[in-house]
Amino acid sequence: MQTLTNKLQLARKKTDEAFLNAFADLVLKNNEIEEAATYSFVGGGKALRPFLVFTVSDLLGLNQQSATQIALAIEMVHTYSLIHDDLPAMDNDTLRRGKATCHIQFSEATAILTGDALLTKAFEILADEKTHPDATIRCQLISLLAKNAGINGMIGGQLLDLSSEKNPLCEDEIYLMQKLKTGALLRFSCIAPAIAAQSSKIVIQQLEKYAELIGILFQITDDILDAVGDEMIVGKTLQKDKKSNKSNFVTIYGKEKAQLLANKIHTNAISLLNESSLDNDGVLKNLTDFILTREY
Repeated sequence: MQTLTNKLQLARKKTDEAFLNAFADLVLKNNEIEEAATYSFVGGGKALRPFLVFTVSDLLGLNQQSATQIALAIEMVHTYSLIHDDLPAMDNDTLRRGKATCHIQFSEATAILTGDALLTKAFEILADEKTHPDATIRCQLISLLAKNAGINGMIGGQLLDLSSEKNPLCEDEIYLMQKLKTGALLRFSCIAPAIAAQSSKIVIQQLEKYAELIGILFQITDDILDAVGDEMIVGKTLQKDKKSNKSNFVTIYGKEKAQLLANKIHTNAISLLNESSLDNDGVLKNLTDFILTREY
């Protein structure tokens, strides 16, 4: 049986291969944006979102072509968000996925355009008939991604994050920020395969609740790692929130209480999986355990 690490690596490999094929039709061959996009996308990160897409797709019987298209689209949006988040006008970061950030390696202008290119390409991929033969389903997927990546999703979370530098967030606002900033793309990753597979309303609701729980769990452990992690292992600059006076779960609760909260949310997520039919082979349980104990 493949370990979770092997499965994550396979999701990364499949998504990277699809990414390289996605740029075969470029009018401007071998341009700097293609180079920067490849630099930022290929081989980087945990591939958590593609992994969720592939895992849920396998569970629900969605074909691999549709799953790969959806996985590629969401990872493109995630990578775009990281490129723009690292820009001087945002977090002004120099390290991402263990190497120089896109604007450091290339230029700010190239980084902005690369992020734009990845975002728009994601919607082109979802609109392709290879994603699903039913145009109605494709429109639902496009709408779902737009909502979760936009002002009522990730962008809204980023806005709250930036505003917290000047105005500390209260407890409810911290939860809302992380639900939007981190949770929204995880929500898409869980729900999109279910929509493509035309699953029941109850299955979609269960997946949505699971995504919400692991989104909060992921962000709490991210905040803990930002405070006490090893930068060489994590692969990005740490203690950024402290330096920027940003609010997060650790600044609100302290490290020990934040860890207790993470343990509680982990327990709730495992209970949800046990009470549903979402995880017959235990893969999502293993993922939930990994998010709680991860070092990167």
